[in-house]
Amino acid sequence: MELSREITLPATADEVWRSLAEPAWLGENATIELRPDGEVRAGDRTGFVEEVEEPSRLVFWWSAPGDDATRVELELEADGDETHLRVVESRPLALLDLYGAEIVHALPARQQPWPQRPEMLVR
Repeated sequence: MELSREITLPATADEVWRSLAEPAWLGENATIELRPDGEVRAGDRTGFVEEVEEPSRLVFWWSAPGDDATRVELELEADGDETHLRVVESRPLALLDLYGAEIVHALPARQQPWPQRPEMLVR
């Protein structure tokens, strides 16, 4: 399962990145630590940052209690004074539902659909 959106913003990639560093875009009282393994909190959702490539890419995982974890990828592409922002939210762990844990865990690490954070696999 994957949802994606794209938008062109009238700001430079650096300006858009600075906005992402302010967690207000995630909601009231949200926090995001822009570093690998940094914490993400927004309402009842919690998670962690998987990847940070300032000012072009941010990837994090999050979930609400009882919900499946999703992976959120934000990619920024500079185009002069504008920035193209692509947001993709996916549920890579759906492979567990389709194939079962035994088959997915047999994949080489580079093909596994999640980073090595086993606590995020608990539903």
